[in-house]
Amino acid sequence: MKLVGKVREAHGLKGDLYVLIFSGDISWVKKMKSFGLKAKDSDDIKTFDVERTKPFKKGIIVKAKEIGDRTAAEGVEHMEFFVSDDLFISKPGEGIYLNEIKNFKLKDPEQKVLGEIVGFSSNGVQDLLVVEANGKKVEVPFVDAFIKKIDFKHQAVVMDLPEGLFDLENA
Repeated sequence: MKLVGKVREAHGLKGDLYVLIFSGDISWVKKMKSFGLKAKDSDDIKTFDVERTKPFKKGIIVKAKEIGDRTAAEGVEHMEFFVSDDLFISKPGEGIYLNEIKNFKLKDPEQKVLGEIVGFSSNGVQDLLVVEANGKKVEVPFVDAFIKKIDFKHQAVVMDLPEGLFDLENA
């Protein structure tokens, strides 16, 4: 399961939860059939079945079948909110979710392997790929101007990066 938000507070009297979604993107919510909640001091994620959802402020209102009233909802306030990884798999023709290319090789247009994508970051303007190269981690802007191809079959992202990007990062 993937951490996507946290329960801000109980909402209403029937056990609804206001969940703050970290990314602000809730395009996957309609496909959500269940979710998990975890207290910060625990390793256990308890699963709940979704009864209904709707967009709200910077997140969603969600009603779980297992949470029947406001008191029960108040009991899960501030817990971390998890959803199935399956919700973040794009269909052909859609934009990708970054986690779909984690552990892919980053290659240049001549197919030389530059490193492996081990994570993601952001500089506020654009997404960054965290690439492990020669034992160091390099942040590479993941922008259309540099992307040449995303090859799911061979698990590779081909990018035409500015001259010296890796040299600058490793200096």
